Amino acid sequence: MGILIFRYVVVAGVPYLWLYVIGKDKYVKYKIQKAQPTRKQVLLEIKYSLITFCVYSSGIWPFLFWLKDGYTKNYLEINDYGIIYFLVSILLMILIHDAYSYWIHRLMHHKMLFKYTHLLHHRFKNPSPWSAFAFHPFESVLTMGIVPVIIFTIPWHNWALVIFITWMIFYDTFVHLGYNIRQLKLFKFQNTPLDHDVHHTNSKYNFGLYFTFWDRLMGTYLIKKEAG
Repeated sequence: MGILIFRYVVVAGVPYLWLYVIGKDKYVKYKIQKAQPTRKQVLLEIKYSLITFCVYSSGIWPFLFWLKDGYTKNYLEINDYGIIYFLVSILLMILIHDAYSYWIHRLMHHKMLFKYTHLLHHRFKNPSPWSAFAFHPFESVLTMGIVPVIIFTIPWHNWALVIFITWMIFYDTFVHLGYNIRQLKLFKFQNTPLDHDVHHTNSKYNFGLYFTFWDRLMGTYLIKKEAG
């Protein structure tokens, strides 16, 4: 748990310090919503994020059980599958997670679930980096479900999973920056803070995490005018 929280504090804290404290005036033209999140909101984001990581850390017990008893597709030596597969497996994890995240996100917007779970995350209509994992505990359990999906589906090395989880924390924080930094958009179908801001202000659109593929395919993609 300590490692997860430390990693998140660094990943969310550095851009928050850079954009919201030190460079607050310098980068104001890139702020998607011109208002700044209140101190109360930021503290709530941190509170619920810590709860989320407590839920995530509890998942280590079934994970260790599955791993110890050989139920997963884990392998120990990179040479067993080669370095190319090692790199490809990380990309596969990202693609699987993108699909999983889109459909779980859509599920949590169902009227029977939304007000009991995902509504909490939507309290933060003007997100900051700290809001990325500010979830209801039940939503935390659902989002954590990507781990068993991956470890039972594809051959995976320990370091590939570590890299994937680090990337997940990084990218979820990135799309909650609240700032439109054009230089960080590398290709057309990349999900960005600008795209995700639409979702926080209009929950009918832009459910994707890493990419906009699923949103475009399912007709839930909405483009917002760029800031800056």
